[in-house]
Order: sequence, then C-alpha cells, then structure tokens
Amino acid sequence: GSGLQPRIEVYNHLGRSDLEVKAGNRHWVFEFKVVRDGTNAEKKLTEAVEQMRRKDYGNPQDTNELKRMALVFSVVKRQFVHWQEI
Repeated sequence: GSGLQPRIEVYNHLGRSDLEVKAGNRHWVFEFKVVRDGTNAEKKLTEAVEQMRRKDYGNPQDTNELKRMALVFSVVKRQFVHWQEI
C-alpha cells in the first residue's frame, strides 16, 4: 500500500542487481555487500560500486530519474557501515 514496487535480483544481459524499487518518478537500484569480522568494509564498497558500473544495473529504465546505491552491512555491528550513491 505504500506505492513502492520492489523487485529482487533483477536480471539484465550482464548480471543481476540485488534490489530495485520504483518510487514515483525515481528508480532506485541497490547493491548490497556484507562484511564479517576482519573484512575491509571500504574495499567491499569499492567492489559494489565497480560491479554496478560494470554490469550497468538499472539501465535502461523508463523512469525520469535513476538512483544507484551501494551499501555495506556489518554483521558484527548489525548495521550499514558504508554507502555511496553512484
């Protein structure tokens, strides 16, 4: 009932995004990475950003505005510790 249209693991010809959500005239594409104890979160964020660019997640779309977000979740801290809009 919130007007959002979430889709998980959306395929394109190069791979699949983790989550895509249409909200009004925006199309959000999310790539999630998980870090455990001893893993470098910044490195995982860089991997997520490169993956989204290399695999062109979210394109082409019929919306006015495309927003791409890479997020890193820490199992130890139980929260998102790094994120970046692309």
